[in-house]
Amino acid sequence: VYRERALRASQDWRRFPVSGISALDALAYTAWLDRTGRLPRARLCTEREWERAARGVDGRTYPHGEMLAADDANVDITYGKRDGGFGPDMVGSHPASHSVHGLADTAGNLWELTQPASGDSYPIRGGCYYLHPSDAHLANRQEIPSSFRHLHIGFRVCADAPP
Repeated sequence: VYRERALRASQDWRRFPVSGISALDALAYTAWLDRTGRLPRARLCTEREWERAARGVDGRTYPHGEMLAADDANVDITYGKRDGGFGPDMVGSHPASHSVHGLADTAGNLWELTQPASGDSYPIRGGCYYLHPSDAHLANRQEIPSSFRHLHIGFRVCADAPP
């Protein structure tokens, strides 16, 4: 229960996105999904895959267009920037942050780890609930070390198509 929220104050934490994990944790989990057959060929999404899935072919700024209103995604202004209002929302709580390809919460809620094209730093994309809407701009990115963990960071699983 979020004491400073008028909307979505009571939520089921079991429907929250996974957070507080490092890139190494996400890699281990996707390897386990693949190894056990639960999701064959599971892996972290590449940065290019994530951006295309989030922005669509037309390269939109936010999942639904060029502007982000306060309740379009879970960002700092969504619940009035008040202590007791910040925190993740259940996956899918903000339909405007669903991409044209149907991915939920591509803007706001949690930053999402992606697989780097090269190097040791992992790009995070999509912004989070504690930051300004401009940080949920789908072209925005930051890089973090592979062992860095934070409550504002989660990930999305991709899988290659069967051969």
